[in-house]
Amino acid sequence: MAEIIANRRFAELQRIFASGKASHAYLFLGPLNRENEEGIRRLAQTLLCAAEAEKPCGHCRACRLMEQGSHPDFRVVVPEEGKIKLEEVRQICYDALLNPYLSAGKVYFFQKFEALTEVAANAFLKTLEEPPPAVYFLALAEDERGVLPTIRSRMQRVQLGGVGPEGGSPLASGADLPVSDLGALLRWAEQLSSTDRNQVDLYLQGLQAHFRTALLAAADAGKDTQALIRVNAALQQARAYTAANLNLRLLLEDLFLTIYEELGAGPRH
Repeated sequence: MAEIIANRRFAELQRIFASGKASHAYLFLGPLNRENEEGIRRLAQTLLCAAEAEKPCGHCRACRLMEQGSHPDFRVVVPEEGKIKLEEVRQICYDALLNPYLSAGKVYFFQKFEALTEVAANAFLKTLEEPPPAVYFLALAEDERGVLPTIRSRMQRVQLGGVGPEGGSPLASGADLPVSDLGALLRWAEQLSSTDRNQVDLYLQGLQAHFRTALLAAADAGKDTQALIRVNAALQQARAYTAANLNLRLLLEDLFLTIYEELGAGPRH
């Protein structure tokens, strides 16, 4: 399930990147595996592709060099001895100021971003706050707690497979939602609200599919469906509010409170 969620999120970001609306920095939260690395590299290829439409085209020189692993404007930052150190970050900050060699911009991909030392993170902060034009930073971290809050707050966070309300096990579907634990739901609302708005909508879409299936199953079994009807209506409204750019944390808290009241707080009297 985690792989399915990651694929959906990469597909959504693919559309955003191809439209030219990508943010300058993304923090992907998930394991360093083949699927996640390939997804991030494809996003980088989209940013560097020279085609006017249908990016990445796979045919232009930039795409061919990306597939060969030799594009001069794409750099992979790998920890040395388990750390991404100050000297390397300084070199990246300097290199980001230089004009690209081939494409219209540059892309830096940090593997295991939590390996960034604190002194290196502080040196990186100014470049992250005021990036040069058409410079993009894509970073992958298994545990965001290893990334300084000042860094995290300046990046679009993308959950690959979801992160549970307690910051532990993956939360990939409504089946994992702790509907009877209001505190956990509100903590999840806070954590989820700090991610990219498009990722929030994808998550709500998954919840909607789960609770719609539950509604149909309850109806087939002749059970009372009123609570599930209200939950599905609340999810539809939350998705509309997400698209309308309303405050994410407030609308998610309201949504999860509704789910708790309808499904987790016990029968109404």
